[in-house]
Amino acid sequence: MVFSSYKVDDMMGDWSALPQELLGLIFIRLRHAADIVRFGAVCTSWNFVAMEAKQLHLKPLSPMLLLPPNAQNEAHNLLDFSTHKACKIELPETEGAWCSTSWKGWLLTINFSFPYAMNLLNPISRLQIQLPPATMFEDAHSETEDTSIPTECFVSKMVASSSPSDPNCIIMVIHSMWNKLAFCKPGDREWKTLKSGIYHFQDIIFYKGNFYATAKQEVGIVQCDLGPEPKVIPFAPPVWVRSLENKYLVESCGELLQVSRFLHYDDDRDQMSPYNTIIFEVFKLDFNTRTWIKVQSLGDNSLFLGHSGTFSISTPDLLEFKKNCIYFLDDYLTAYYLSEFPQGCTDMGVFNLETQMVEPAFPITQVWRTPLFWIIPDLFKGEFLVSL
Repeated sequence: MVFSSYKVDDMMGDWSALPQELLGLIFIRLRHAADIVRFGAVCTSWNFVAMEAKQLHLKPLSPMLLLPPNAQNEAHNLLDFSTHKACKIELPETEGAWCSTSWKGWLLTINFSFPYAMNLLNPISRLQIQLPPATMFEDAHSETEDTSIPTECFVSKMVASSSPSDPNCIIMVIHSMWNKLAFCKPGDREWKTLKSGIYHFQDIIFYKGNFYATAKQEVGIVQCDLGPEPKVIPFAPPVWVRSLENKYLVESCGELLQVSRFLHYDDDRDQMSPYNTIIFEVFKLDFNTRTWIKVQSLGDNSLFLGHSGTFSISTPDLLEFKKNCIYFLDDYLTAYYLSEFPQGCTDMGVFNLETQMVEPAFPITQVWRTPLFWIIPDLFKGEFLVSL
C-alpha cells in the first residue's frame, strides 16, 4: 500500500512528507479552482507538486464568478458555486484600467489614460500579457481623442484560438463604437481590422479551427478570413426569430449554437431594474446544409452567457450546476457606468429550457459598477496567488 511506510501520526505532523506521486494523484482529481489554490498554499513542497502537475490537469474545472470591487468591498472576489462562498483576490493590475471583457480564465484590461494600454490578465496566476494599445485600432485616432466616447466602449468582446500563454495564439475582439472585428497575436504592434460591409458585430467564437461572428443586423453568421487581406465571408443565413436584444455563439457537445436572448423593458425607473431577460431560444447549425435547427433541450449540459465569453459545461461532472439551463449575466454595458441607471446591472439569473422560467443565480444585494465575469481558470502558467 502507498501508506505502508508512513505512520498516521507522522503524516499528520508533517504534510510536506507525503510522497509527491500521491500528491500528484490527488491534485489531478481536483475540479474547483479554489481547491487547487488551497492545495498549492499548504507548503512549498505541495506548491511544487501543483506547479508540475497542473499542466497534466485534464479534467474540466468548475466555472467561478469574478465579482468586482464595489462600495462594500475594495477587492475582487471569486465566487465558488460549490460552496457558495467568495474568496478574496488581489488584482492591483486592474487599478487605473477598465476590465472590458473576458475569455475563459483571462481578463482584457484597458487603461483609462493615453495610449490606452491593453493587457490580458490571468486573475488566478496574475500572469499579464501585453497586447497592442487601443490607439492601434483602425480609426482609433478619432475615437481615442473623442472624450465623449468612454474607454468602456473600446472593446466589447474577446475570444482566443488557444490559451494566450501560447505564443501562436490569435486574439480576436469586437471593437469601437461600430463594433468591428480586429485581431492580433501577443507581441504584435498593431491590431488588424477585418474588412467588412457589416458592422455592429455582437459575438465571436473560435470553432474547429476558424473564427465565426454574428452581428445585430440580419446577416447571419460570417467566417473570418485572416489571410493577407483580412475580411469576413458570409457563411450561414440568419435565424429568423422575433425582435431580440442579444445573440451569442457557443460550442456545446461539438455543435455550434446560436442563442437568442429577449428582454422586457419597463419605463418605471423606481424598479430595481428597468429591463429583464424573459426568455432564450437556442439553435444549432447544420454545417452540411448551413441551416439552423431549433434546440429543445441541452440534455445534461448547461450554457454560460454574458459580457464575458460564452461556454458550456457537462453538469454530471459539476453537480453544483443544473442541467438544461442557461446561466446568464447582465451585459447591457452602458448601464454599468451611466448615472441614469443608479441600480447598476442586475439582470442575472438561470433560465431553465424545460420550464421556460428564470430564477435567481445568486442573491443580488449589491450595486455593480463594473462587469461581472464567468471565469474558467486557466492553469497553464503562473503561481497561485488567491487569498483564502
